[in-house]
Amino acid sequence: MDKDLEKYRASRAEKYRETRKSMWKPSFSLQGIKMSNFTTWFGLNTTDTDQKNEKMWFWFILLLKFIFWILLWGFFIQIEFGTVFFFISMFYWVYVSMQVGTRKPWEPSAYSVFNENCEAIDGTLNAEQFERELKFGAGAVSANN
Repeated sequence: MDKDLEKYRASRAEKYRETRKSMWKPSFSLQGIKMSNFTTWFGLNTTDTDQKNEKMWFWFILLLKFIFWILLWGFFIQIEFGTVFFFISMFYWVYVSMQVGTRKPWEPSAYSVFNENCEAIDGTLNAEQFERELKFGAGAVSANN
C-alpha cells in the first residue's frame, strides 16, 4: 500500500513539474551570458539550465519590482503621502501573499470536504476522536487514529 502511494505521489509530482515547465518557457536563453556571480549570490547553482534560468529571472524581476517600489515610495514621500503609500502597499503585500493556488495539486486541502473521499489531513480533530477523548481520556487516542 505504501509503495503504491509513493508511486502515485511521484507520478503526480512529475506531472506537476511537466505542466509547470510547459506553462512558462522563456523565448530566449541566458546560457551565453556569464552570470555565475549572480547565480551564486542567490544560491541558484542547480544542474538543470531551465531551472537556473527560471530562478534567475524570478529573482531579477523581484529585484526590479523592489527598486520600482522604492522609487515610488520616494515619490510619494516627496508629495507627503509616503505613509499612506507604505501602508497601502503592505496591505497589498498581505493580500497577494494569501492568494489561492499556493497548494500543490496533489496536496490535500485543509478542509476535508474538498479532498478525495472526504479524507482529513493529519492532526485534524474529528468528532469520533473528540468523543473518545471525553469518554476515555486523551491517552486513549493513538497517533494513527
